[in-house]
Amino acid sequence: TTLFRSHHRARHRGYGAARQYRSPSRGEDVELNIEIKAFAARGRAMASNSEIDNITTLLDQQTHLKDNEGKHKFVLKTPKGTRDYTPKQMAIRERVFNTIVNCFKRHGAETIDTPVFELKETLTGKYGEDSKLIYDLKDQGGELLSLRYDLTVPFARYLAMNKITNIKRYHIAKVYRRDNPAMTKDRKS
Repeated sequence: TTLFRSHHRARHRGYGAARQYRSPSRGEDVELNIEIKAFAARGRAMASNSEIDNITTLLDQQTHLKDNEGKHKFVLKTPKGTRDYTPKQMAIRERVFNTIVNCFKRHGAETIDTPVFELKETLTGKYGEDSKLIYDLKDQGGELLSLRYDLTVPFARYLAMNKITNIKRYHIAKVYRRDNPAMTKDRKS
């Protein structure tokens, strides 16, 4: 417990103390992980099982990465074709989306939402040449699934399933395409 407390204090004192902090040795790191797991086990009454599982998984990954130091380098990055949005960017996006949504609502449109993934057979063949750009998901429960490529096929499925012939709707959602975005002068990825 002493090692955990001193390690925790050294990490969280502030910028000045961070310069004096030394990385724990391999033995200390293993001992620290054992103490954290014991601490997590004692705190089960206060934390949910999923939180404990997440902590344990992260600790196991940390140990695995340290065991493989020098063998390969772990690089944190977003997947190709994706990006993170900063809080400032999200504030702008939300204002723009709110303006658009208000316009749709003013004209009597309703919103719907469809799943991010669809049955693969629903999506396959509907996109022609673009069907090779669909992300397939690993079979999890006997159904072959794919991520939606756009919002038209899921919308058509929704209409057919619910026997709807007339609807004024809007749908703002993410779609997933396995293409190589072209970099242009004005575009940032």
